[in-house]
Amino acid sequence: MIKFNEIKYERINYDKTIMLVNNLLEQLVNCNDFSEYLELVKRINSIQNHIEEMYDYADIRNMRDESDIFFKNEIEHWNSIKVKFDSLFLPFYTELSNSKFKEKLEKYLPSNFFKIIEYQSKTTSDDISSLAKQENELKMDYRNLNKTKIEFEGEERTIGYISGFFSNKDRDTRKKAHDTINDFYYGKQNEYDNILFELITIRNQIAKKLGFNNYVEYSLYKLKRIGYDYEDIRKFRTNITNYIIPICKLMSDWQKEELNLDELKYYDTIFFSEMPQSKISGIELLNELKNSFKDVDNQLSILFNNMVDNDYIDLVQRENKVNFSITNYLTESCIPVITGNYKNNYLDVQTTTHEMGHSFQKYCASIKDKEYIVSPLLKYPTMEIAEMFSYSMELIMMKHLENIFNEEDYKKYCFMKIYNLLGNLPYICLVDEFQEIIYSNKNLKIEDIRKTWIELVKKYHLEKSNSGHINLDEGGYFYRQSHIYLDPFYYIDYALSYFGAFSIWNESDKDLVIFKEVGSVASYYSFKELINKYNMPNPFDKKTVEEVSTKLKKELESKRLVRR
Repeated sequence: MIKFNEIKYERINYDKTIMLVNNLLEQLVNCNDFSEYLELVKRINSIQNHIEEMYDYADIRNMRDESDIFFKNEIEHWNSIKVKFDSLFLPFYTELSNSKFKEKLEKYLPSNFFKIIEYQSKTTSDDISSLAKQENELKMDYRNLNKTKIEFEGEERTIGYISGFFSNKDRDTRKKAHDTINDFYYGKQNEYDNILFELITIRNQIAKKLGFNNYVEYSLYKLKRIGYDYEDIRKFRTNITNYIIPICKLMSDWQKEELNLDELKYYDTIFFSEMPQSKISGIELLNELKNSFKDVDNQLSILFNNMVDNDYIDLVQRENKVNFSITNYLTESCIPVITGNYKNNYLDVQTTTHEMGHSFQKYCASIKDKEYIVSPLLKYPTMEIAEMFSYSMELIMMKHLENIFNEEDYKKYCFMKIYNLLGNLPYICLVDEFQEIIYSNKNLKIEDIRKTWIELVKKYHLEKSNSGHINLDEGGYFYRQSHIYLDPFYYIDYALSYFGAFSIWNESDKDLVIFKEVGSVASYYSFKELINKYNMPNPFDKKTVEEVSTKLKKELESKRLVRR
């Protein structure tokens, strides 16, 4: 495996590409021999894969080192032109959809492909190029704002570094860390509000230009929500309110008891007075995790070792990196890439296992993909499917982390794993409903944004984490939620994916056979098709949410033995 930084990068010439693609497309349209037709499809697909790899590579290099001027300029260039490259292939999709060889093509293209290109065609157009460029510039403004250094304990520190103290056992230290970040957000209130307001405006303009009523409707196509819509998602949020929030209230009572507190504050972001702490951190953690993955599966072990040794995993904390973690997939090299910024606490273990779930799913898919011509439109499953594998890997790996923690901390980690999954569900629903409301409001004013957040905090009973500091009292908690700015409407996919993740976890006690089987074809089916094919629980069903919540409550209670 070539080292990540040794991959050859080039800026792709748009004018030359359009001439090449148009020439091949003309040959394709006029071709009467299926074998020749198939070869032309492969060539055009290969051009797409190269474009995607160069774009992703530039983006990854920029995320890993935002001080690198070359890749900073490259990603700015890509952000200005990527939508034109995407639009370039719309006639290709039209030709495939209407091809005289369509019946034969279906043997070589994954079953979901034709539905995906229908959705893609509705969300891609040259007409939105200038708006897409403005959107990308605003997203970059948000990322740049988030990498501002803040004074903490006498030194200039990043938000990611300071947030690592949110799990500190000392309450005053936690409060100081929270206050430092909240003070920063409050001081930048106008900037964060303006960026989001402008993003909402531009995204709604994009949606209307493409024939949608608003960005909420557009998002169903953008995120390939095939077979369900916002009526289903609203039902899901209601089910979470009815069945999960009561468990979360119980969990808050446990937390108060554990911490010996009469009232929880916004800075009480720990459950145990001594939170779990891994015995090692940074690169040593990555190297020790090699043993953990080896315990689970040989293919998983080999992949992880290769990714660590060849720099396809870059999670060690340093400055000038993004504050979130992400897995990309290089479509030519057929290799997943993990980028992030460790916080040097127990959550680093969770982050690594989460991203390796994505990576191993793509590894499994890359083997199956060799049987087909796989468009870069299918390089990832739809997001609610993709997150099944990240969360199931977190859960699967729980049994194999005793080498990372001492005995007591290991038990605490396993408890916190279930605790955090359940505890996040109301917040995820809040974020989703928040976005639905602000993007649907035709007369939205900038001051309505934070007011909407405050109202929903009450609905989802999240006052503890959203009050007590002026930034929180005025509805500014969401500034830290990058999905709202960078990936609108994606966040609910985490919650929808939990139910498939629990199913895969239950089937993976002895081996990863079901993980590999489902992971290898994850891009070939829509969400509803996949859960039906593999008999997974349907998150839109009231009974499902009730049954799963009951099981998880029992699972959580069974781990309460670690409490003092």
